[in-house]
Amino acid sequence: MTRNRTRFISLDLLRCVGIVLLLLAHIGQTINSPIGGFFGWPGFYYVSLGGLAVTIFLILSGFVLQLQYGERKINYFSFIAKRILRIYPVYWLSLLFGIVLYSVHSYYYTDNIFSNFSKLEAVDIVLSITGAYAFAGEWGGPFLKTSWFIALIMAMYIFFPVLSYGIKRRPFFSIILILLISALSRLILGKYGFLQERPLDWFPLCRIFEFSLGIYLAVILPKKAYTFLDAPSHLGTVINFMGELSFPLFLVHYPNLFIIEYLPRLGLNQSMAICCYVFVSLLVSWIILETDKKIPQIHRA
Repeated sequence: MTRNRTRFISLDLLRCVGIVLLLLAHIGQTINSPIGGFFGWPGFYYVSLGGLAVTIFLILSGFVLQLQYGERKINYFSFIAKRILRIYPVYWLSLLFGIVLYSVHSYYYTDNIFSNFSKLEAVDIVLSITGAYAFAGEWGGPFLKTSWFIALIMAMYIFFPVLSYGIKRRPFFSIILILLISALSRLILGKYGFLQERPLDWFPLCRIFEFSLGIYLAVILPKKAYTFLDAPSHLGTVINFMGELSFPLFLVHYPNLFIIEYLPRLGLNQSMAICCYVFVSLLVSWIILETDKKIPQIHRA
């Protein structure tokens, strides 16, 4: 298999760090551990380790896109189409998994696999397929709470060609301007809160600096700053694999959290329940990743 030219061990290592932080945060919140706590500036950047992980992923997304497209003339519609084909198959497979769990929970609590579906409306079909629940003020929706990130990352992709062009032409001026826009958006929404469901997390202008910072770093950093770990090794292969796994794992880890609460009721100790949770989440993520690879890859670069 030809290696992706933007697949670097150092970047995948950062993805691994990000996904570990995300898992720690949500496991901590599930078992009421301090590790799931929040820190930072309330109303501006007040996050758990999971929020810090999202920042890492946004920076990496901007960085990798700039490496991949920074020297190309971008056909806007072709670019967006390729981003959709990269993101949505994994998301839809994860969504299917979320729907299955939603059905299982429905049966567990009501003895009717379809009872929870009666609460849904026609708009849920559109919002689920597009991953746009956050923009409708409903965070991630009933099936896959992490779908809020789909709305956010697609918005970043829509902005990318303009951001890349501006940052390449005037790097420092552009990143400072974007920082001011993002900071002002956070201050306004953090103080007045006229958007629903944690807008500091999903509203694009609040997160545009993190994404743009990745673009900026890709423009100004010498190549050796991110290729210094790129030597063939078994460890590098594992890190690259876990880096690939990070996106489906990001999506499916949250609905699996019920495992940590459910298994102790059957007599399993908490540590083993957490191990089972991690194993199941990794397994489901791997199945989704492998299924996605079976989908024809044409026009998905």
